[in-house]
Amino acid sequence: MTVAARASAAYFEPKIGAKAVSVLPGHHAVIDDPEICVTTLLGSCVAACIRDRDTGVGGLNHFLLPGEDRAEGSAKSTRYGVHAMEVLVNDILRRGGRRDGLEAKIFGGANVIDTSAANTVGDRNASFVQRYLKTEGIRLLANDVGGDRARRVFFFPGTGRVSVLRLAPTEAPSMRDSERRLRRDAQRSQSGGVELF
Repeated sequence: MTVAARASAAYFEPKIGAKAVSVLPGHHAVIDDPEICVTTLLGSCVAACIRDRDTGVGGLNHFLLPGEDRAEGSAKSTRYGVHAMEVLVNDILRRGGRRDGLEAKIFGGANVIDTSAANTVGDRNASFVQRYLKTEGIRLLANDVGGDRARRVFFFPGTGRVSVLRLAPTEAPSMRDSERRLRRDAQRSQSGGVELF
């Protein structure tokens, strides 16, 4: 099993009755053990769950902003989708996955930060990852993006199964504060401040 920095060691998750590896914002994990899932908590962030359907090697990332625009951030940070997608795909390929066998499911992109904006962070994240997958020729099997509810995602790369738990609306203010803080920290570190992750 390969686990990226800032992902937890495998632990037993009673909500799904299986071992899980938790991924924090700006990071990813790749798993080659069919008994273990990869999990993350998403608001406006997006997670791409990608696997090789033949080998079962796969994982997920968790990015905060698309990063296509230089004003949004550095292409060298996995907090930005433009780099997070490359890092995840390359890690799967290094572990024995084949590009022509890759398939994806995407989650997140909820409207929890800029709730009155027409083009929200969540919308931009979801649009970015859909374009990326199309450009790279990675088959998109399913997506659950948008809305106004945060999600906890559990992805089993070995089978491709995903379970999604939606957070209660009462948890939205806490999620919104957390995401604003992450976004502010990401922008600060991109402009030369201290990286707090």
